[in-house]
Amino acid sequence: MNKHLTAILVILTGLINSTAYAAPGEYWEVTSKMEMPGMPFAMPATTTKVCIAKGNENDPRKSSGDKDCQMSDIKTVGKKTTFKVRCDRDGEIMTGTGEQTVSANASESKMRFSGKSRGTDTDMSMTSSSKRIGGSCDSEEASKKMQAQVKEHEALRKGQMDKLCDTSAYNTSAWVNNSSLFIGQTPVCPSKKEALCQVMRNDVPHDLAAYEQLVQQDQSYQQAHQRSSSPVKACKLNLDSMKKSLCKATARKGPQSFLDANCPAEAKAYREWMRQREECEGRGYTGGDKLKQCMGGNMVEEDTGGSSANVASKNTKPNKSKTHENQNDSENSDNESSTSTNMLEGAKKLKGVFGF
Repeated sequence: MNKHLTAILVILTGLINSTAYAAPGEYWEVTSKMEMPGMPFAMPATTTKVCIAKGNENDPRKSSGDKDCQMSDIKTVGKKTTFKVRCDRDGEIMTGTGEQTVSANASESKMRFSGKSRGTDTDMSMTSSSKRIGGSCDSEEASKKMQAQVKEHEALRKGQMDKLCDTSAYNTSAWVNNSSLFIGQTPVCPSKKEALCQVMRNDVPHDLAAYEQLVQQDQSYQQAHQRSSSPVKACKLNLDSMKKSLCKATARKGPQSFLDANCPAEAKAYREWMRQREECEGRGYTGGDKLKQCMGGNMVEEDTGGSSANVASKNTKPNKSKTHENQNDSENSDNESSTSTNMLEGAKKLKGVFGF
């Protein structure tokens, strides 16, 4: 698609701008827009001021300035002209049809192209509207400026595409979320497909968040009857195999919701493990060798500082303040009992001294 865009822009702008014949002209304002099905973003409309050579408005052959594109079957009926166009760049061919309607002070044109670009089927449509704004100009000089503007536009667009295809800062989830850039009917960055598939095969089976995003994305493509655009289909992935890997990876750390929904055996073992840990922590073993001994071999080294251990410890360890409170109550009760006994003994002695 990249190498054909400049040629098509030249044709579209050239429909109302003479690039083949130098002649006195006048200024028109032209607004054009390109659309491509499947693109993740819409190309913005562009507005330019161009010089139209008088008398060339209805003949596309006099306005096409790109040597790689040829026009044919040009027919004019009244103010409407229709034509066919064929562009051949480096062996990649795109063909299309177009039409334009010209009045005294305005012009409307549209074209539709199809073919292959970088081995991928490509479709695009372009529309243009113009209005006379007046003022004399030199059409030859204007043509040179227009060609420079097209080259500048192509360089800017290429820079935008390069930025869009930059994956250097991607994590696994970013690859999943942006997979439509690399696969599908009209990928923007088709050269990154193999890198995408490699991430899908090697990293997603170890990343629970990315896996859940991939499953949700694949379901959306199926509902839209576009599964061929899903990385699961394009990269020939096995979601069941990925799920088994994640069941094993999350067997001791959860989350419980994923295990319950996808891994019944691991979910049962995880609940028993958590129950045993809560029981041990309830006896005051919140870490270290005593906790390991209490777990009876069910304690793995990495779990001592893991998130599930912290959660279990936070949610299930006994209320130490209440335990201390109970101990203090017992001690106070013993102290009170001892004090009462001492007072009673003292009273007996006083009774003996004073004879009552």
